[in-house]
Amino acid sequence: MMIDSDRLHAFAVFAEDANLSRAAARLHLSQPAVHAQIRKLSEELGVPLYRRVGRGLSLTKEGAELAAYARETEERASEFVARLKGEGAERRVVLAAGAGALLHVLGPALRSFTRAFSGRLDVVTADGPTAVGLVARGEAHVGVAALDATPLPSLQDESLELRSITDVKQLLVVPTSHPLAKKRHALLADLEGERLVLPPRGRPQRVALEAAFAARGVTIREGALATGWDLVVHLVSLGIGLAIVNGSVRLPAGLVGLTLRELPPIRYVAFARRRPRPDPAALLEAMTKQVMTKQAPGKRG
Repeated sequence: MMIDSDRLHAFAVFAEDANLSRAAARLHLSQPAVHAQIRKLSEELGVPLYRRVGRGLSLTKEGAELAAYARETEERASEFVARLKGEGAERRVVLAAGAGALLHVLGPALRSFTRAFSGRLDVVTADGPTAVGLVARGEAHVGVAALDATPLPSLQDESLELRSITDVKQLLVVPTSHPLAKKRHALLADLEGERLVLPPRGRPQRVALEAAFAARGVTIREGALATGWDLVVHLVSLGIGLAIVNGSVRLPAGLVGLTLRELPPIRYVAFARRRPRPDPAALLEAMTKQVMTKQAPGKRG
C-alpha cells in the first residue's frame, strides 16, 4: 500500500516530541488538522501510533518504527533530489551517546570516522535508554550505551543491529594519601564504612553497586551524589569520598585506580537500525575496530 506523504511528514514532525500543539506550530497547521492526519494514517495502517501516558503522549512500538521510516524516507528523498539537480547532497550522521563514552571511549573511533567522512557529525549527549529511543525513532542514526548489571531490555528490539565495542573494568579511585592506595587491587569489603561519591538513587550504576555491596554485607556512606565521570573524579580529588568509575577514565595526579575484581566489566555497545545506510554503517565499523581498548592512564595493576 502507498502511504500518504503529507500524513507521513506530519507524523514525523509530531514524533519529535509526541506533542500535537508543537507539531501543529511547526507545520503551520491547526492542531485538529494534525490530529486528523495522524488518525487517518493510523487507520490506514491498522495500528495505534501513540498512546496517552499520564498527561502526555508516547509513541507505540509501531509508532516509533513508523517515525524512523518517515525520517529515513525524507533523507533518501532529499539525497535523490540533490543528485537529480547535480548538487551535493547534505551528508549527516547523528550519534547519541553518553558524555563518558564520548570523552573516554569513542575518541579513536570518531577520529578515524571523521577523517574519511566528508559530511557532518552531529553528537547528542544521551544516556543509554534515551539513546536507544532516539535511534528507534530515527532521530539518531547510531547510538552507544554502557551495559552493566542492569541490562536495557529495549536493546532486544529486533529492529536494532548491535555491535559490541569494548569491555572496560571498573576501578576504585582513591587519593594517593589514602591507606588503600598502597594496594594493587581492592575488595568491596575494603570499603566498609567509607564515604563514596555515588550516582543518584535509581541510576543503573547505583542499582548495580547497591546489589553488589548488599550481597557482601558491606555498609557504605554517601559522601556526595554526582553524575559524569569527570565530575565524580574531581570530587574524589577534593577529598569528598572514594568512587567507583569506568576504567577508561583518565585520572589526574594525586589519584590512583585500583581494580575491583568482584565487579563485572562494563560492556559498551553501539547500535543502529537494521541495514543502516552507508555513512552510519561506516561509523559502526569504525567503533568496532578503532575503540580504545588499552588500560587507562592512572590505573595500577
